[in-house]
Amino acid sequence: MSSNWSKIRDEWLNSTSISADDAKWALEALINSEEELFDIERKFKNNEDALGVVKVLKKKVKETISSKELSLDDIALNTSNSNKVQISVPANLNYLLKVWAAAEGRDLSSVAFQCLETGLREMKSKGSIPAIAINRYDSACQKRIALAEVNNLLEKYEISQNEVT
Repeated sequence: MSSNWSKIRDEWLNSTSISADDAKWALEALINSEEELFDIERKFKNNEDALGVVKVLKKKVKETISSKELSLDDIALNTSNSNKVQISVPANLNYLLKVWAAAEGRDLSSVAFQCLETGLREMKSKGSIPAIAINRYDSACQKRIALAEVNNLLEKYEISQNEVT
C-alpha cells in the first residue's frame, strides 16, 4: 500500500544533490505524517474521497516544515524571510548611495542591499569571514533546499494520487 510514497521518497533520497544527513533531516518533517500518507493511498485505492484529508495533511506538513526552517536560526524571532538591519555610514557614502539609487530609479535600501551582498560574497570568496560562520551558513542553506525539495515531494505525491483517481 505504501509503495507509492515510499518510491517517491526513496527516488528523491537517491537522486538529490543534498547530503544524506541533510536530506534525512528534512524528511523528518514528513516522518510523523507517513502513516497518514499510507492511509490516504489505501483510501484512494478503495475509491474513497480523500482530498480533504490530503489538504489537512499538507497544511500540517507545511507547518512542520516551517517550524524546522525556523529551528535553523537559533535567533529567529519571526517567520520573515528578511530582517531589518540598521547601520550608520559616513555622509559621503550616504550621498553616493542616494545618487546611485536616484540614477537607477531604485530605492536606497535596494542599492544598500546590493552593496552589502556584493561585499559579503567578495569577503566570503577571499576567506575573510570566519570558517565556522561559513560552515553554519552553508549547512543552513543545504537544509533549506532540502526542506523545499521535501515540500515538492509532497506535491509530487499528491499529483500522483490525483492521477490514480
